[in-house]
Amino acid sequence: MGINKDLFITFEGIEGSGKSTQIKLLANFIKTKIRKKVYLTREPGGTKISEKIRKLVINDLHSKSNSLTELFLLFAARAEHYDLIKDKLNKGYIVLCDRYVDSTIAYQHYNGNIKLEVINYIQKLIDKDQKPNLTFLLDINPSLGKERISKRSKKKDRFDKEPVNRMNKIRSAFKKIALLNKNRIVLISNHLPKAVVQANIQKELLRFINK
Repeated sequence: MGINKDLFITFEGIEGSGKSTQIKLLANFIKTKIRKKVYLTREPGGTKISEKIRKLVINDLHSKSNSLTELFLLFAARAEHYDLIKDKLNKGYIVLCDRYVDSTIAYQHYNGNIKLEVINYIQKLIDKDQKPNLTFLLDINPSLGKERISKRSKKKDRFDKEPVNRMNKIRSAFKKIALLNKNRIVLISNHLPKAVVQANIQKELLRFINK
């Protein structure tokens, strides 16, 4: 297949939207069917330093924390992380990342008080292209997302505990971002069985590769 060696794919969506499940399934599909090297990662996180920052953001910040504190921590983690992403892309990997700049825009701009120009300016300092090649936005009703979160065995973090009304706002924010980036973002309904959702993602990936 005529696939770009530097293919950077991200997964976005509210908590409980199924990103972790679907990104792993797609990684297996790429390795076994497309036969390309795959690197799985996440934000915030991905490197030793970035994972430490992740713990600060998830465990130590709260709703009353200074919004710039959170923004700068997220971008500090991304600056470190993107060096790793670039290295993997240069080595011919397809990089699959759980969250990236669209999450920053959804959470910190549309549902926060950070101006979009500020986010775009800092993002460009880190990643001159600013955006991934392809993004899958997993869309789900927040009530179903909360139900899925409640069934997880791991300890719930502050994002898992977001009320449904706030999750609705974030869902709307992601949809706005998708409308503004139709050439890059593919909206995937995750109200269907897991295998059907994955088949839809694979179909869209192959369409992107072959266009």
